[in-house]
Amino acid sequence: MPVVNLRLSKLSALLGREVSVEQLTEMLASLGLSVEEVADGVAKVEYNPNRPDFSSTYGIARALRGVLGLSLGVPRYRLRPGRFTVYVEPSVADVRPYIACAVVRGLKVWADDLEEFIAMQEDLHWVLGRNRRVVAIGLHNLEPLRPPIRYRAVGLDEVRFRPLKGEAEMTPRSILADHETGRKYAHLVGEKAAILMDGDGKVFSMPPVINAALTELRPGTRDLFIDVTGLDREKVGYALNILVSAFADAGGVVERVRVSYPDGSKTYPDLRPGKMYLDVGYAGGLLGLKLDSRSVVRLLKMSRMDASAAGRGRVKVVYPAYRVDILHPVDLVEEIAIAYGYSRMVPELPGETTFGSLLPSTEGVERLAEIMVGLGYTEVVNLLLTNEKAEYYDMGDAEAPHVKLANPATREYTMLRTSILPSLLHNLASNQRNLYPQKIFEVGVVVHPSQDTPERAVKRRRLAAATCHSLADYTEVKQVADELMRLLGYEARYRPWHRPPFIEGRCASLEVSGLSVGVLGEVSPHVLERLGLAMPVAAMEIYLDELAASVKH
Repeated sequence: MPVVNLRLSKLSALLGREVSVEQLTEMLASLGLSVEEVADGVAKVEYNPNRPDFSSTYGIARALRGVLGLSLGVPRYRLRPGRFTVYVEPSVADVRPYIACAVVRGLKVWADDLEEFIAMQEDLHWVLGRNRRVVAIGLHNLEPLRPPIRYRAVGLDEVRFRPLKGEAEMTPRSILADHETGRKYAHLVGEKAAILMDGDGKVFSMPPVINAALTELRPGTRDLFIDVTGLDREKVGYALNILVSAFADAGGVVERVRVSYPDGSKTYPDLRPGKMYLDVGYAGGLLGLKLDSRSVVRLLKMSRMDASAAGRGRVKVVYPAYRVDILHPVDLVEEIAIAYGYSRMVPELPGETTFGSLLPSTEGVERLAEIMVGLGYTEVVNLLLTNEKAEYYDMGDAEAPHVKLANPATREYTMLRTSILPSLLHNLASNQRNLYPQKIFEVGVVVHPSQDTPERAVKRRRLAAATCHSLADYTEVKQVADELMRLLGYEARYRPWHRPPFIEGRCASLEVSGLSVGVLGEVSPHVLERLGLAMPVAAMEIYLDELAASVKH
């Protein structure tokens, strides 16, 4: 969970009243926030990532003013016309296509403020930006910049500039290879780098990696230029709205910036509020409260929204542009609950007493686990996430269709597994210092692409087991499969088969009622060598869904 540092003195000034630690804890709890610790007049407050506007003291103070009744309705921000234009060149279309910008003037940025702004920036990088991949933010001292601004993509050796914390001018390639921040985010840059340069041709940013030292923020900076770049136009705009709302609350004057694309232009920031209708009966039913239109309007205004009765038991709700979490009427119901106060709600015991029980599928999994433990195996649990190397290359197998992660956080987890066996073999490779024999199993799920379902993917239940010791062979794992099938009440047959990671001629397909329900065999020495395993391994994988279907076959 992200954490924001609240200075009690600043919060008190924004609320117009002194706030004690006890009062702060109580007020923040009403917003669903928790105080982790307070030291030297600074409270560390944990907030939910679905409220990125809470990434600064200003965002939290704005919400508290509503709950306390000090300011009601949507905050109004006056945007001035500006003289800056950002020209987006076609070269960024395949690199980092979207950008939104704003100018903020008249700020009084001291050391503590600067620290908070940078912390807010990094929180938004994580909450909205997927660690800068989808959204990246640049905060710049406006003074050295001359309009117009150009946003373009260049070769990695095409330009030079001095990066933040750099001693000399560097090319993008040398920054990615030699600069601490450059190495950290080098995986986000391909054959070309996106850059921002001003009217004098000076490079002042290389998003999403690093800014230039030219526009470094320092205590005493009064005017800012903000750039937000990314892969998602909507999220780029969201991040800018959150930033300029906080800077406006800090006393800055926000100026618009025109962004000119090859096919048209757009002016940022766009602080037009969103609109939604809410059924009063729906809200009252979810919360268990007797609500009328007047009370719903009042509570929503406390949540810094505008609301008015729209007739037929509905309320028209207007919410601010920085509330990027409002997606559905149920989100408005949550705001009503917060403004009403969870502590005021009287819980009611249900009128009927019921008792839970395990699903049949869960009972089946527990029975399988009990059988495997009885056969001398130890249960393991692995992640559904894996990567192509572990799933296919290490197994000597060709890459098959699989579900890939759109925004993988690390190279270790880039896909959903299609088999459990690779996980077990990697478990054995990681535990070679333990005593032999080693016998492990897992009952879990795999995921396969499917065009026949709305999700475009299906989950399949599997049981996999592996035995590793000096005498492990096909006979041993077949005996385990025979006993498992006998205890489950199935008559098993075996047909010669071959598929990685098994040795050809020592692998079989397990069949029940003419359906293939699994595979078993001795693991290939080539696979063992790749994994660094010194002992033979015999393994099996049972397809539980197919096994259940064989009863109807």
